[in-house]
Amino acid sequence: MCPLCAGQTIEQSQSELSAQMRAIVREKLQQGETKEEILQFFVERYGEKVLAAPPKSGFNLIAWITPIAGIFVSGIVLWFVIRKWARRGSESSSEPTGLTTDGAHDEEYRERLEKELKDFNERGFR
Repeated sequence: MCPLCAGQTIEQSQSELSAQMRAIVREKLQQGETKEEILQFFVERYGEKVLAAPPKSGFNLIAWITPIAGIFVSGIVLWFVIRKWARRGSESSSEPTGLTTDGAHDEEYRERLEKELKDFNERGFR
């Protein structure tokens, strides 16, 4: 990361410091240094903030574990919520106890409705 430009790597940054850092990286690669050695060189000069990704150790391990754990926990919660909704939906679609669907009460209600409509019409309301 460029120490001067917030959120930009030395490759992205157009600052003079980034250009110098890119030249140092090329020089160290030509000298046969490894990636870890080059990163350590810059960490010693600028601190850990110069790294694009935090090291996977110590307190920084939280930055690596938290997103994965969050996705895992969210998936479990979502699974329980969907299961609960599905169970609630199946319970509400079942018939309440005490009511029948055999049509025995339907005829009684139809007769009562016809009688009341007839009485209503006889009184002159239309």
